[in-house]
Amino acid sequence: MADWDAIGEGLWKALGGLDAEAAQAEAEKEFRLALIGAADSGKTTLAAALAGIPAGEPLPAELEACLSEYRLPLSVADIADLESATLLILLLDATKGDYAQEVAAAEYLSFLGRPMLVCYNKMDQVPVETRTIRGQARWRGVEIMPLTAIQPDTVKELLVPAVLEVLPEYALSLARHLPLFRSAVADRLIERTALVNATYAAAAGLAESVPLLRMPLHPEDIEMLSANQALLAYRLGLAYGLPLDWHHDVQPLRSAVDVGRLWRQIGRQVVGLVPLWRLESKVRLAYGGTIGTARALQTWYTTGEALSSAATRELCHELARQSRQISRDMVARAREALPTPRIPAARPKRKMRLPRLPKRPPKRSCAACGRVNPADAVFCAYCGKELGVEQGQEETQGEQ
Repeated sequence: MADWDAIGEGLWKALGGLDAEAAQAEAEKEFRLALIGAADSGKTTLAAALAGIPAGEPLPAELEACLSEYRLPLSVADIADLESATLLILLLDATKGDYAQEVAAAEYLSFLGRPMLVCYNKMDQVPVETRTIRGQARWRGVEIMPLTAIQPDTVKELLVPAVLEVLPEYALSLARHLPLFRSAVADRLIERTALVNATYAAAAGLAESVPLLRMPLHPEDIEMLSANQALLAYRLGLAYGLPLDWHHDVQPLRSAVDVGRLWRQIGRQVVGLVPLWRLESKVRLAYGGTIGTARALQTWYTTGEALSSAATRELCHELARQSRQISRDMVARAREALPTPRIPAARPKRKMRLPRLPKRPPKRSCAACGRVNPADAVFCAYCGKELGVEQGQEETQGEQ
Protein backbone atom coordinates (compact mmCIF):
# COMPACT_ATOMS: atom_id res chain seq x y z
CA MET A 1 0.00 0.00 0.00
CA ALA A 2 1.31 3.47 -0.87
CA ASP A 3 2.22 6.06 1.75
CA TRP A 4 2.51 9.84 1.92
CA ASP A 5 5.96 9.85 0.30
CA ALA A 6 4.29 8.66 -2.91
CA ILE A 7 2.07 11.74 -2.83
CA GLY A 8 5.17 13.95 -2.76
CA GLU A 9 6.61 12.14 -5.76
CA GLY A 10 3.27 12.27 -7.56
CA LEU A 11 2.98 16.00 -6.80
CA TRP A 12 6.16 16.90 -8.68
CA LYS A 13 5.35 14.56 -11.56
CA ALA A 14 1.84 15.98 -11.89
CA LEU A 15 3.20 19.53 -11.63
CA GLY A 16 5.55 18.99 -14.55
CA GLY A 17 2.76 17.75 -16.84
CA LEU A 18 0.01 20.03 -15.56
CA ASP A 19 -2.50 21.48 -18.01
CA ALA A 20 -2.21 25.07 -16.79
CA GLU A 21 -4.15 27.01 -19.42
CA ALA A 22 -7.19 27.66 -17.24
CA ALA A 23 -5.08 28.80 -14.28
CA GLN A 24 -2.94 31.01 -16.53
CA ALA A 25 -6.02 32.68 -18.00
CA GLU A 26 -7.38 33.30 -14.50
CA ALA A 27 -4.06 34.75 -13.32
CA GLU A 28 -3.79 37.09 -16.31
CA LYS A 29 -7.39 38.28 -16.16
CA GLU A 30 -7.41 42.06 -16.54
CA PHE A 31 -8.97 44.23 -13.85
CA ARG A 32 -8.96 47.87 -12.82
CA LEU A 33 -9.71 49.27 -9.39
CA ALA A 34 -10.87 52.90 -9.57
CA LEU A 35 -10.00 54.94 -6.46
CA ILE A 36 -12.33 57.95 -6.31
CA GLY A 37 -12.20 60.78 -3.78
CA ALA A 38 -11.67 64.45 -3.10
CA ALA A 39 -8.24 66.03 -2.79
CA ASP A 40 -6.21 64.66 0.14
CA SER A 41 -8.66 61.80 0.74
CA GLY A 42 -5.86 59.21 0.63
CA LYS A 43 -6.22 57.73 -2.85
CA THR A 44 -2.48 57.63 -3.54
CA THR A 45 -1.73 56.21 -0.09
CA LEU A 46 -4.31 53.47 -0.57
CA ALA A 47 -2.92 52.61 -4.00
CA ALA A 48 0.56 52.24 -2.49
CA ALA A 49 -0.78 49.97 0.25
CA LEU A 50 -2.53 47.73 -2.28
CA ALA A 51 0.61 47.60 -4.43
CA GLY A 52 2.79 46.68 -1.46
CA ILE A 53 5.12 49.68 -1.74
CA PRO A 54 5.93 52.38 0.84
CA ALA A 55 3.62 55.39 0.91
CA GLY A 56 4.85 58.22 -1.27
CA GLU A 57 6.64 56.07 -3.82
CA PRO A 58 5.30 56.09 -7.39
CA LEU A 59 3.42 53.06 -8.63
CA PRO A 60 5.32 50.64 -10.87
CA ALA A 61 4.44 51.04 -14.53
CA GLU A 62 2.81 47.60 -14.71
CA LEU A 63 0.38 48.55 -11.93
CA GLU A 64 -0.76 51.89 -13.32
CA ALA A 65 -3.37 50.12 -15.44
CA CYS A 66 -4.67 48.18 -12.42
CA LEU A 67 -5.03 51.12 -10.02
CA SER A 68 -6.53 54.37 -11.32
CA GLU A 69 -7.19 57.53 -9.31
CA TYR A 70 -10.05 59.95 -9.94
CA ARG A 71 -10.46 63.28 -8.19
CA LEU A 72 -13.83 64.79 -7.27
CA PRO A 73 -15.70 66.47 -8.81
CA LEU A 74 -15.67 64.02 -11.73
CA SER A 75 -15.41 65.28 -15.27
CA VAL A 76 -17.24 63.96 -18.31
CA ALA A 77 -14.08 62.13 -19.38
CA ASP A 78 -13.77 60.55 -15.94
CA ILE A 79 -17.33 59.27 -16.09
CA ALA A 80 -16.72 57.72 -19.51
CA ASP A 81 -13.52 56.10 -18.27
CA LEU A 82 -15.17 54.70 -15.15
CA GLU A 83 -17.63 52.70 -17.23
CA SER A 84 -14.86 50.17 -17.92
CA ALA A 85 -13.64 49.93 -14.31
CA THR A 86 -13.94 46.55 -12.58
CA LEU A 87 -14.59 48.00 -9.11
CA LEU A 88 -15.27 51.51 -7.82
CA ILE A 89 -13.82 52.44 -4.41
CA LEU A 90 -15.16 55.78 -3.13
CA LEU A 91 -13.00 57.30 -0.38
CA LEU A 92 -14.34 59.73 2.23
CA ASP A 93 -12.03 61.79 4.40
CA ALA A 94 -13.13 60.98 7.97
CA THR A 95 -11.73 64.29 9.25
CA LYS A 96 -14.22 66.25 7.13
CA GLY A 97 -17.86 66.89 7.93
CA ASP A 98 -19.25 67.85 4.53
CA TYR A 99 -19.65 65.06 2.00
CA ALA A 100 -21.85 66.78 -0.56
CA GLN A 101 -19.44 66.00 -3.41
CA GLU A 102 -19.16 62.35 -2.38
CA VAL A 103 -22.94 61.96 -2.10
CA ALA A 104 -23.47 63.47 -5.54
CA ALA A 105 -20.75 61.26 -7.03
CA ALA A 106 -22.21 58.12 -5.45
CA GLU A 107 -25.66 58.98 -6.79
CA TYR A 108 -24.30 59.33 -10.30
CA LEU A 109 -21.92 56.36 -10.16
CA SER A 110 -24.75 54.06 -9.09
CA PHE A 111 -26.15 54.39 -12.62
CA LEU A 112 -22.99 52.90 -14.16
CA GLY A 113 -23.91 49.44 -12.90
CA ARG A 114 -20.42 48.74 -11.55
CA PRO A 115 -19.80 47.26 -8.07
CA MET A 116 -18.82 49.95 -5.57
CA LEU A 117 -17.32 50.07 -2.07
CA VAL A 118 -17.49 53.17 0.14
CA CYS A 119 -14.70 53.74 2.69
CA TYR A 120 -13.93 56.22 5.44
CA ASN A 121 -10.20 56.99 5.39
CA LYS A 122 -8.00 58.59 8.08
CA MET A 123 -9.99 57.01 10.88
CA ASP A 124 -6.88 57.20 13.09
CA GLN A 125 -7.15 61.00 13.09
CA VAL A 126 -10.67 61.29 14.53
CA PRO A 127 -11.78 61.01 18.19
CA VAL A 128 -12.84 57.65 19.53
CA GLU A 129 -16.50 58.71 19.72
CA THR A 130 -16.53 59.81 16.08
CA ARG A 131 -14.67 56.65 15.08
CA THR A 132 -17.33 54.49 16.73
CA ILE A 133 -20.22 56.37 15.12
CA ARG A 134 -18.71 56.36 11.65
CA GLY A 135 -17.62 52.76 11.99
CA GLN A 136 -21.32 51.83 12.15
CA ALA A 137 -22.51 54.20 9.43
CA ARG A 138 -24.46 53.09 6.36
CA TRP A 139 -24.97 55.03 3.16
CA ARG A 140 -27.94 54.26 0.95
CA GLY A 141 -28.04 50.75 2.40
CA VAL A 142 -24.29 50.19 1.85
CA GLU A 143 -21.98 49.74 4.83
CA ILE A 144 -19.21 52.34 4.93
CA MET A 145 -15.90 50.66 5.69
CA PRO A 146 -13.55 52.41 8.15
CA LEU A 147 -9.93 52.45 6.94
CA THR A 148 -6.52 53.87 7.67
CA ALA A 149 -4.77 53.71 4.32
CA ILE A 150 -1.41 54.64 5.80
CA GLN A 151 -1.54 51.38 7.80
CA PRO A 152 -1.50 48.49 5.30
CA ASP A 153 -2.53 45.98 7.97
CA THR A 154 -5.93 47.64 8.39
CA VAL A 155 -6.40 47.71 4.62
CA LYS A 156 -5.49 44.02 4.45
CA GLU A 157 -7.85 43.15 7.29
CA LEU A 158 -10.90 45.12 6.09
CA LEU A 159 -10.70 46.11 2.44
CA VAL A 160 -9.04 43.00 0.94
CA PRO A 161 -11.77 40.54 2.09
CA ALA A 162 -14.47 42.97 0.89
CA VAL A 163 -12.89 43.21 -2.57
CA LEU A 164 -12.51 39.41 -2.81
CA GLU A 165 -16.15 38.98 -1.85
CA VAL A 166 -17.25 41.37 -4.60
CA LEU A 167 -14.79 40.04 -7.22
CA PRO A 168 -14.26 36.32 -6.46
CA GLU A 169 -13.48 35.49 -10.10
CA TYR A 170 -10.52 37.96 -10.04
CA ALA A 171 -8.92 36.55 -6.86
CA LEU A 172 -5.89 34.92 -8.53
CA SER A 173 -5.24 37.93 -10.76
CA LEU A 174 -5.56 40.34 -7.82
CA ALA A 175 -3.01 38.35 -5.82
CA ARG A 176 -0.61 38.09 -8.75
CA HIS A 177 -0.56 41.83 -9.43
CA LEU A 178 -1.24 43.34 -5.97
CA PRO A 179 0.94 41.88 -3.17
CA LEU A 180 -1.46 42.88 -0.40
CA PHE A 181 -3.96 40.28 -1.64
CA ARG A 182 -1.53 37.35 -1.74
CA SER A 183 -1.79 35.90 1.75
CA ALA A 184 -5.60 36.18 1.82
CA VAL A 185 -5.98 34.50 -1.58
CA ALA A 186 -3.42 31.83 -0.67
CA ASP A 187 -5.28 30.99 2.55
CA ARG A 188 -8.52 30.56 0.61
CA LEU A 189 -6.88 28.36 -2.04
CA ILE A 190 -5.19 26.16 0.56
CA GLU A 191 -8.30 25.72 2.71
CA ARG A 192 -10.49 24.94 -0.29
CA THR A 193 -8.09 22.33 -1.69
CA ALA A 194 -7.61 20.75 1.74
CA LEU A 195 -11.37 20.40 2.15
CA VAL A 196 -11.67 18.92 -1.35
CA ASN A 197 -8.99 16.32 -0.58
CA ALA A 198 -10.54 15.54 2.80
CA THR A 199 -13.98 15.15 1.24
CA TYR A 200 -12.59 12.78 -1.37
CA ALA A 201 -10.83 10.77 1.33
CA ALA A 202 -14.05 10.53 3.34
CA ALA A 203 -16.07 9.38 0.32
CA ALA A 204 -13.42 6.87 -0.75
CA GLY A 205 -13.07 5.53 2.78
CA LEU A 206 -16.80 4.98 3.17
CA ALA A 207 -16.79 2.93 -0.04
CA GLU A 208 -14.15 0.51 1.21
CA SER A 209 -15.40 -2.89 2.29
CA VAL A 210 -12.39 -3.89 4.40
CA PRO A 211 -10.67 -2.11 7.30
CA LEU A 212 -7.72 0.15 6.50
CA LEU A 213 -4.39 -1.44 7.34
CA ARG A 214 -1.13 0.48 7.81
CA MET A 215 -1.26 3.52 5.50
CA PRO A 216 -4.87 4.35 4.50
CA LEU A 217 -3.98 5.62 1.02
CA HIS A 218 -4.44 3.52 -2.08
CA PRO A 219 -2.94 4.18 -5.54
CA GLU A 220 -6.19 5.80 -6.68
CA ASP A 221 -6.06 8.12 -3.67
CA ILE A 222 -2.45 8.98 -4.41
CA GLU A 223 -3.28 9.98 -7.98
CA MET A 224 -6.22 12.19 -7.00
CA LEU A 225 -4.51 13.89 -4.05
CA SER A 226 -1.33 14.48 -6.06
CA ALA A 227 -3.26 16.10 -8.92
CA ASN A 228 -5.12 18.41 -6.55
CA GLN A 229 -1.94 19.41 -4.74
CA ALA A 230 -0.11 20.00 -8.00
CA LEU A 231 -2.80 22.40 -9.19
CA LEU A 232 -2.74 24.13 -5.79
CA ALA A 233 1.04 24.48 -5.90
CA TYR A 234 0.91 25.97 -9.39
CA ARG A 235 -1.86 28.43 -8.53
CA LEU A 236 -0.01 29.51 -5.40
CA GLY A 237 3.09 30.14 -7.50
CA LEU A 238 1.08 32.32 -9.87
CA ALA A 239 -0.47 34.19 -6.94
CA TYR A 240 3.01 35.02 -5.63
CA GLY A 241 4.15 36.36 -9.01
CA LEU A 242 6.17 33.46 -10.40
CA PRO A 243 6.46 33.15 -14.21
CA LEU A 244 3.67 31.32 -16.00
CA ASP A 245 5.95 28.40 -16.93
CA TRP A 246 7.76 28.07 -13.59
CA HIS A 247 6.42 24.56 -13.03
CA HIS A 248 8.19 22.90 -15.99
CA ASP A 249 11.70 22.75 -14.51
CA VAL A 250 10.87 22.84 -10.82
CA GLN A 251 12.75 20.51 -8.49
CA PRO A 252 11.17 18.91 -5.41
CA LEU A 253 11.31 21.37 -2.55
CA ARG A 254 13.14 19.87 0.39
CA SER A 255 10.89 21.44 3.04
CA ALA A 256 7.71 20.21 1.32
CA VAL A 257 9.05 16.65 1.28
CA ASP A 258 10.09 16.92 4.92
CA VAL A 259 6.65 18.16 5.90
CA GLY A 260 5.02 15.21 4.16
CA ARG A 261 7.26 12.66 5.87
CA LEU A 262 6.91 14.22 9.31
CA TRP A 263 3.16 14.51 8.87
CA ARG A 264 2.98 10.79 8.07
CA GLN A 265 4.87 10.00 11.27
CA ILE A 266 2.57 12.21 13.33
CA GLY A 267 -0.45 10.64 11.68
CA ARG A 268 0.73 7.20 12.79
CA GLN A 269 1.22 8.47 16.33
CA VAL A 270 -2.30 9.87 16.38
CA VAL A 271 -3.91 6.44 16.04
CA GLY A 272 -1.40 4.70 18.30
CA LEU A 273 0.72 1.66 17.67
CA VAL A 274 -2.13 -0.59 16.54
CA PRO A 275 -1.75 -1.05 12.73
CA LEU A 276 -5.45 -0.38 12.11
CA TRP A 277 -6.41 2.93 10.53
CA ARG A 278 -9.84 4.42 10.96
CA LEU A 279 -11.68 6.53 8.42
CA GLU A 280 -10.97 9.67 10.46
CA SER A 281 -7.24 8.93 10.15
CA LYS A 282 -7.49 8.91 6.37
CA VAL A 283 -9.40 12.20 6.28
CA ARG A 284 -7.02 13.76 8.78
CA LEU A 285 -4.01 12.73 6.71
CA ALA A 286 -5.48 14.16 3.50
CA TYR A 287 -6.53 17.45 5.11
CA GLY A 288 -3.46 18.11 7.22
CA GLY A 289 -0.99 16.84 4.64
CA THR A 290 -2.41 19.14 1.97
CA ILE A 291 -2.17 22.19 4.22
CA GLY A 292 1.32 21.28 5.44
CA THR A 293 2.74 20.85 1.95
CA ALA A 294 1.09 24.08 0.77
CA ARG A 295 2.44 26.05 3.75
CA ALA A 296 5.95 24.85 2.98
CA LEU A 297 5.56 25.94 -0.63
CA GLN A 298 4.07 29.27 0.48
CA THR A 299 7.13 29.96 2.63
CA TRP A 300 9.36 29.20 -0.32
CA TYR A 301 7.36 31.51 -2.61
CA THR A 302 7.53 34.32 -0.06
CA THR A 303 11.11 34.11 1.23
CA GLY A 304 12.88 31.88 -1.27
CA GLU A 305 13.95 29.62 1.60
CA ALA A 306 12.74 26.31 2.93
CA LEU A 307 11.16 25.78 6.32
CA SER A 308 13.55 24.94 9.12
CA SER A 309 13.28 21.62 10.91
CA ALA A 310 11.86 23.29 14.02
CA ALA A 311 9.29 25.22 11.98
CA THR A 312 8.35 22.05 10.10
CA ARG A 313 7.77 20.10 13.30
CA GLU A 314 5.78 22.94 14.87
CA LEU A 315 3.62 23.23 11.74
CA CYS A 316 2.82 19.52 11.72
CA HIS A 317 1.86 19.46 15.39
CA GLU A 318 -0.40 22.47 14.85
CA LEU A 319 -2.01 20.73 11.88
CA ALA A 320 -2.56 17.61 13.97
CA ARG A 321 -4.66 19.64 16.40
CA GLN A 322 -6.46 21.51 13.65
CA SER A 323 -7.31 18.49 11.51
CA ARG A 324 -8.59 16.36 14.39
CA GLN A 325 -11.91 18.20 14.73
CA ILE A 326 -12.21 18.77 10.97
CA SER A 327 -11.92 15.05 10.23
CA ARG A 328 -14.34 14.09 13.00
CA ASP A 329 -17.02 16.49 11.76
CA MET A 330 -16.51 15.59 8.10
CA VAL A 331 -16.78 11.84 8.66
CA ALA A 332 -19.92 12.36 10.73
CA ARG A 333 -21.53 14.41 7.95
CA ALA A 334 -20.47 11.87 5.31
CA ARG A 335 -22.03 9.03 7.25
CA GLU A 336 -25.23 11.00 7.75
CA ALA A 337 -25.43 11.55 3.98
CA LEU A 338 -25.37 7.84 3.24
CA PRO A 339 -28.76 6.41 2.21
CA THR A 340 -30.35 4.55 5.07
CA PRO A 341 -31.71 1.06 4.32
CA ARG A 342 -35.46 0.88 4.17
CA ILE A 343 -36.92 -1.42 6.78
CA PRO A 344 -40.31 -2.78 5.76
CA ALA A 345 -43.08 -1.77 8.06
CA ALA A 346 -44.09 -4.47 10.48
CA ARG A 347 -47.40 -6.06 9.67
CA PRO A 348 -50.00 -5.88 12.42
CA LYS A 349 -50.29 -9.12 14.31
CA ARG A 350 -53.57 -10.91 13.84
CA LYS A 351 -55.02 -13.01 16.62
CA MET A 352 -55.87 -16.52 15.53
CA ARG A 353 -59.39 -17.47 16.46
CA LEU A 354 -60.31 -21.13 16.80
CA PRO A 355 -63.73 -22.29 15.60
CA ARG A 356 -66.30 -22.35 18.33
CA LEU A 357 -67.17 -25.83 19.48
CA PRO A 358 -70.80 -26.74 20.10
CA LYS A 359 -71.86 -26.57 23.68
CA ARG A 360 -72.26 -29.91 25.38
CA PRO A 361 -75.75 -30.62 26.61
CA PRO A 362 -76.00 -30.57 30.37
CA LYS A 363 -76.00 -33.90 32.22
CA ARG A 364 -79.36 -35.16 33.38
CA SER A 365 -80.14 -35.67 37.04
CA CYS A 366 -82.64 -38.27 38.21
CA ALA A 367 -85.56 -36.73 40.03
CA ALA A 368 -86.07 -39.85 42.11
CA CYS A 369 -82.60 -40.70 43.36
CA GLY A 370 -80.73 -37.51 42.50
CA ARG A 371 -77.95 -39.30 40.69
CA VAL A 372 -76.37 -37.72 37.61
CA ASN A 373 -76.71 -39.57 34.35
CA PRO A 374 -75.22 -39.00 30.88
CA ALA A 375 -76.89 -36.32 28.82
CA ASP A 376 -78.37 -38.77 26.31
CA ALA A 377 -79.68 -41.26 28.90
CA VAL A 378 -83.41 -41.96 28.82
CA PHE A 379 -83.68 -43.99 32.06
CA CYS A 380 -81.74 -43.56 35.26
CA ALA A 381 -78.85 -45.99 35.47
CA TYR A 382 -79.30 -46.30 39.21
CA CYS A 383 -83.05 -46.50 39.92
CA GLY A 384 -84.54 -47.22 36.48
CA LYS A 385 -86.90 -44.24 36.54
CA GLU A 386 -87.45 -42.54 33.20
CA LEU A 387 -85.42 -39.30 32.87
CA GLY A 388 -86.37 -36.00 31.32
CA VAL A 389 -89.91 -35.90 32.60
CA GLU A 390 -90.21 -33.57 35.54
CA GLN A 391 -93.17 -33.56 37.83
CA GLY A 392 -94.63 -30.50 36.20
CA GLN A 393 -94.14 -32.02 32.76
CA GLU A 394 -95.87 -35.24 33.83
CA GLU A 395 -98.91 -33.31 34.99
CA THR A 396 -98.99 -31.40 31.76
CA GLN A 397 -98.77 -34.54 29.73
CA GLY A 398 -101.52 -36.14 31.87
CA GLU A 399 -103.90 -33.22 31.32
CA GLN A 400 -103.39 -33.50 27.57
